[in-house]
Amino acid sequence: MKRLMAIAALALAPLGCVANQGDAPIRFLWARALVFEEGIGCTASDDFVITEGTLDISGGQNYLLAMSVETNTFQQPITIGQEPMSGEGLGDITLNEYIYSYEFQPLLNSGAVSLTLPADEVDRLAAYAVFRPETDPEETYTFVRAFGPGALDALRNAITPGTAVTVLSTIKARGRLSGGQVVESNAFTFPVTVISSGFGGCADGEFASGACGIAGLGGPIVCIGSDAP
Repeated sequence: MKRLMAIAALALAPLGCVANQGDAPIRFLWARALVFEEGIGCTASDDFVITEGTLDISGGQNYLLAMSVETNTFQQPITIGQEPMSGEGLGDITLNEYIYSYEFQPLLNSGAVSLTLPADEVDRLAAYAVFRPETDPEETYTFVRAFGPGALDALRNAITPGTAVTVLSTIKARGRLSGGQVVESNAFTFPVTVISSGFGGCADGEFASGACGIAGLGGPIVCIGSDAP
């Protein structure tokens, strides 16, 4: 089993991520660094986790998190009469919604920012993901957007060249056990510094910089030639 190392990759903000563990049946433990692999595409690093991030909002994209997942449910056989049914059971968790809360702080030496983010637990995203009992966070992760649609629109309108904020995005998931009970994850808080470089597009044959091909993910956007490594 590999030991994941914490790094401040893709980051400018001075804050660390927080995962309140509790006894939730499904938990988000840490955010992994994103990597691009030939033949696979964007995936999560096996070796590194990140504690903060940066997004150049002028690229129009959201910040993408790869969060390690752990479950503490146990496989329970389904019994018909007195005979358990082999290969089937209870304990799976199906997530169907991500729920967001936010705090933000303008950066020092940044221009004034007039920003109103959605109230706690108003911003939501539909989801579908199934996790089996006793999921190992060293082996399992899920992609989650750092901002819901309301917050993303507010940031696009408020952050202009010369302004920047650090947003603490708190994400929790809601879903159901295979038996029908409603469950929630822990609340996972991740800080993202949101800036704007004023990016307006690239010339033919160039593309916008960003981790895993997501424009602005990791820092100010620059245009890169198609033959760049």
